[in-house]
Amino acid sequence: MGDFIDFFLKNPFLIIVLIGILTSMLGKKKQPQDPNTPPKKKWQEVMQELQGEMQQGNQQQRPAPAPVRKVEQQAAQAAEVIDETTNEANKRIAELRRLQQKYDQERLYQKAKADQLTSTIADNNSPVYRKGPSFGKKQLIDGIIMSEVLGSPRAKRSLQRSRR
Repeated sequence: MGDFIDFFLKNPFLIIVLIGILTSMLGKKKQPQDPNTPPKKKWQEVMQELQGEMQQGNQQQRPAPAPVRKVEQQAAQAAEVIDETTNEANKRIAELRRLQQKYDQERLYQKAKADQLTSTIADNNSPVYRKGPSFGKKQLIDGIIMSEVLGSPRAKRSLQRSRR
């Protein structure tokens, strides 16, 4: 018996497992059902109830016959609706055209203002603004070739680029 107790005392993991098993076995009690929750039903019963409700709903919700109107009344109403929509559309188009004109005027004003600023900056005598050199594609290619020809040999240059 002493060996049995020593075995359990040397294995604390086994003690934890046994305690867990005992508490789970003793802790399981039937929980009383809440009177507010409905009892669980099998899915077959639920399907039968739904089918019964669907059949009752179809019998009760038959569409009523549409009232008979005169064709002339419908045509007059349709003409009124068309007139209203065309009036609204014309108003919207007029407003959009007015907004477009405002936008165009503002754009022209901003462009004129920018042109005026660039003309004052583009002064060749200005110490602030100087037009930089411009190179074409051919001049750039010629420059690269000449740097290779006139520069140090490739064998003497480092193969790794310096990080800046």
